[in-house]
Amino acid sequence: MRVGNNSVLRSKSFFASFFSKKEVLLPLLVFLSFCLLHHFFLPLYLFFTAIPDGVRKPVPFVDLHDILLAGACWRHGVDVYTPSACMHGGVFNYSPFFLRLLPFGPRDTLLGGVLMALGFFASLLLLPKQGGGWRLAGVLSPAVYYGIEQANFDIVIFVMTVVGVVLRRRAGCFAYAVFGLAAALKFYPIALFVTVLREPRRRFIALAGLGAAIGLIFLVVYGEGVRAAIHVLPSGTPFRATFGRIDLARGLNWLHILTARRVDALTGPVFTSGEAVAQALSWVMSAAAIAASALLARRRGVVEPFLLAGSAVTVFCFYAAQNVEYRAVFLLLTLPALARSTRWLRVAVLVLLWEAAIRACLPVSLQLGFWLLREALWWWVVIELGAVVLAFVTAEVARLRREGLLKIDAGRKNP
Repeated sequence: MRVGNNSVLRSKSFFASFFSKKEVLLPLLVFLSFCLLHHFFLPLYLFFTAIPDGVRKPVPFVDLHDILLAGACWRHGVDVYTPSACMHGGVFNYSPFFLRLLPFGPRDTLLGGVLMALGFFASLLLLPKQGGGWRLAGVLSPAVYYGIEQANFDIVIFVMTVVGVVLRRRAGCFAYAVFGLAAALKFYPIALFVTVLREPRRRFIALAGLGAAIGLIFLVVYGEGVRAAIHVLPSGTPFRATFGRIDLARGLNWLHILTARRVDALTGPVFTSGEAVAQALSWVMSAAAIAASALLARRRGVVEPFLLAGSAVTVFCFYAAQNVEYRAVFLLLTLPALARSTRWLRVAVLVLLWEAAIRACLPVSLQLGFWLLREALWWWVVIELGAVVLAFVTAEVARLRREGLLKIDAGRKNP
């Protein structure tokens, strides 16, 4: 009886905590408000859904629907990595391993989207208490709302990341299993394995060897599907609802700043594509940003787990590819630690999370200037977060080397 009573008390405590904390209660109320808008006042719902990317979305949880549809098509033998009637002309750009874990179908979209949203809100209870007001402002931002409204799987990866960081403190091996599953589903969480450097030297070697072996087996089994998924990764306009190293250079190209201009006798001015120049410029800027991060890393102290996780994912995604705006949700993990950092860096993070709403309020004459400001803020934030990651890697690698040298010295003294 006592065990049962304790279980009931713990359950009541959890639900009381879930519904009493403003970091959860306010976003939950906003979520319920949008549900009511969708049911009773669709025009206003459509207005809000168009803010992040300019597209009105009459049906919620579109990304989850497409994922579940891809799973159903794949079970019927359709190649989901190429356009097909089953996928309504679309393609699946997730891991082939993901397809094996989709026993559900499109009819489960509504339930799945609601559960994803509730799981996200619940995960906020696991974050540090510091910087709660800043984090709340981030949670209520259009970037986070975009991911929830679309039911994009980045929301689930965020939850898995939070759970993994918490488990890392209490049961490290299970944390890496969570990170491994996340990476098998969406690739980019592989950046989270930088946390393995925190382990003692012997455990680090064992985990690194096991991870390499599992990764090799995964590529052998699913390599063809991985290549197909990477080949069809989406790439869109650099001016809204995206972030990444390519955005500034590609935007300058689209503005004909990086393009060559010639005059044709029949058609008049002709602009040739400068995409190759844009790609080269983006890599040059990336090299300069990494160098700047290395210089800043020398002034960094101890790196907190959530700050490291959020920084690692954000920096990796920024340099690796163009990302849809909802992936900025991982900036929420950095806000508790940044609450004790410079105020302007926290403001920059919030501007990036809220930039869709700010852009929607600006007149057309100011849109270009705000886009340039947004790009400058992204590069600044990535340089700062890159410094966090490099400071952590430098300190932990030095520690692992010291542990190795101590082991060698101990072996010499005790032959």
